[in-house]
Amino acid sequence: MIRRAIFIIAGLVAVLLPAAAVSTAAGAETVNTYTVTFENQTSTQYFTPPNFAVHRDTVDLFDIRQPASPGIQAVAENGAVPVLAAEIAGAVDDAGLGVSGVGADAPIAPGQSVSFDVTSNEAKFSLVSMIICTNDGFTASDSKNLPGAGETITYNLRGYDAGTEINTENRADVVPAPFCGEGGGTGETNPSLAENGVIRVHQTLLGAGDLFPAFDWDDNENIASVTIVNTSGAAPAPAPAPGDVANYTVTFENQTSTQYFTPPNFAVHRDTVDLFDIRQPASPGIQAVAENGAVPVLAAEIAGAVDDAGLGVSGVGADAPIAPGQSVSFDVTSNEAKFSLVSMIICTNDGFTASDSKNLPGAGETITYNLRGYDAGTEINTENRADVVPAPFCGEGGGTGETNPSLAENGVIRVHQTLLGAGDLFPAFDWDDNENIASVTITRNN
Repeated sequence: MIRRAIFIIAGLVAVLLPAAAVSTAAGAETVNTYTVTFENQTSTQYFTPPNFAVHRDTVDLFDIRQPASPGIQAVAENGAVPVLAAEIAGAVDDAGLGVSGVGADAPIAPGQSVSFDVTSNEAKFSLVSMIICTNDGFTASDSKNLPGAGETITYNLRGYDAGTEINTENRADVVPAPFCGEGGGTGETNPSLAENGVIRVHQTLLGAGDLFPAFDWDDNENIASVTIVNTSGAAPAPAPAPGDVANYTVTFENQTSTQYFTPPNFAVHRDTVDLFDIRQPASPGIQAVAENGAVPVLAAEIAGAVDDAGLGVSGVGADAPIAPGQSVSFDVTSNEAKFSLVSMIICTNDGFTASDSKNLPGAGETITYNLRGYDAGTEINTENRADVVPAPFCGEGGGTGETNPSLAENGVIRVHQTLLGAGDLFPAFDWDDNENIASVTITRNN
């Protein structure tokens, strides 16, 4: 593991690396020191040294479905970290950015990590790094919460496509050797490959060129991770160990302005349990929730795991669907250490939102997880009212709430692409930000 250090001295940032960073801006009164570890979780790809920033919540480095900035484009296409570093530094006067820099001197190899320290009085953290053997792929953590004194937070990062260059997936069109083998390109933007698109979740390599399959990756939802430790205070009480019973208040919030969600199935369990996996077929319980909102099916499936995997507590966290912008809270008591939740995106063929096997907070702590939307891959996305649940949630003309064998897709779970306009559910039930379609806030009460 590579180790870097960034220090604030007399209000300035001295960054111990070539393409380094900027000064602080006024913000919260409390100054905290953090140790950040950025880990490459692939077995095939190198990542560029990560551009990072600690900043106010008024700053976003990028937005899904929006064009990439010149700095994001430079990183995603050519690994040009100084361009984005300068772009971030330029946000100081405009939006009160606290600290920014580049967290390593060299690319991060598959399975390796880099750590660095940063001190700031701001509350949000962002990071961007190129997926080197791609045309314009990058991984990122955008405007995430920083932990409180003595706390640790880990964020799993996904891969994104900047939408700025056609994905030829050829060595000749990416960065020079040695990272992608012999025959690499120049590391310069090629105008003939300009895509003029928007940022999307990356679909991984699809076999268009000679980078496939050697540089493809399996789990785009966990391509990297960022672990942030606030070293400014004593460590809090840990999450409960077996035999140590804790009580939690859980709040599940619908962050869309268009969609209802079904009452959420939840579970508090050991770390040996996963309710679903990206790129794997949905279980019968996940299928039942995602297609028809049939919460009892998944509830029974979860309960059946008690004897097999030591599941602690499971249930359904509401009596009625959760309206756009609304939330539901419930209490749960258990001696296990992980939390999962699944809820249907009602006006879809087989969409759901979920939080799978997340850490529970320690004594007196609160953790919030932002949830994304998933497609169960079990039913074709006709996006028609006649093929979803009955009225009133999706308007008149709703379906029967039963699985339709003629729409069977027999696919795997993927990140949802939102509604694309195939049927009469669009645009009234489409949603903008699939990365933050819902949230789960968990407070430990003892």
